[in-house]
Amino acid sequence: MIEALITVFIYLLSNGSLVSINATTVQNTVLLNITLPVRPLGPIIVENSSGSTVSAIFIGNNLVIPVFGNGSFVIEYVPYVTQTPSGYLVINISSPYVINLFVNNNVLITQLPVNLIMNFTKASNGIFLQLAPGNYSIGFIPESPMPNRTIVTPIGTSNTTSASTITNASGPTTTTGKAVSSFNLGSMLYYIVIAVTVAAAALIAYLFVVRHRGPEVNPVIVEGLNPTDKEVLKALIEMGGEAYQADLQRKLSIPKATLWRAIKRLENAGYIQVIKEGRVNKVKLIKRAKLD
Repeated sequence: MIEALITVFIYLLSNGSLVSINATTVQNTVLLNITLPVRPLGPIIVENSSGSTVSAIFIGNNLVIPVFGNGSFVIEYVPYVTQTPSGYLVINISSPYVINLFVNNNVLITQLPVNLIMNFTKASNGIFLQLAPGNYSIGFIPESPMPNRTIVTPIGTSNTTSASTITNASGPTTTTGKAVSSFNLGSMLYYIVIAVTVAAAALIAYLFVVRHRGPEVNPVIVEGLNPTDKEVLKALIEMGGEAYQADLQRKLSIPKATLWRAIKRLENAGYIQVIKEGRVNKVKLIKRAKLD
């Protein structure tokens, strides 16, 4: 049963990153259990709708908030970030909720689950991407060169809080990394998505036109046609690629039965298409043959 409506925001900025979660209970409950989509790096701040800090318990990957009724809460914390040997930063996400990801213009994305992108919105200082629930990683690099930064790795799985601060009980280890300057992501990704959308629309329009204009006439060279067959094909070409059977007969001045046998041979060989229009036949050229 759903306890609360959960909205998750992850902000990737040039000077750091932030996870913000809005939770609103939909029924009276004693404890609200929220699965954190990203491992926290340090303290977790929990505030109610009036802006007051709220005590909470962090156990495993779950945040438990005493509610004793209903209400709305805002949870904020700095996510745990790792660094790859190639120098870019990575946030590992394991979320049962939709993720709203904001990417600042001064941040370059190096890894992203493109197949999970549900929507995007362009902003003046970046873009918002909406990602489906799942387990994946996001790699990124701040554009502006930054000095060596220390990433504190919390160790331990069970934590408790005093007021709104939740910290890990065990001692930290540290790793150092250096950000790499690169290109502007916001505009680049925006135009990439627009280009893909335009290409898809063009493909759909092309398929629509091809479907409604009938079979295409393909020039091929096929031997073995008898003289009557070749005369019928030549006449069709001269008549613009299609003609009524009666008009073909008048142009060729051959018996009706002879023309009909040639038409059937050409139809079976895939050169023409016979279209019934009431009580008359229209003959349409769909493949050319070598007539010399």
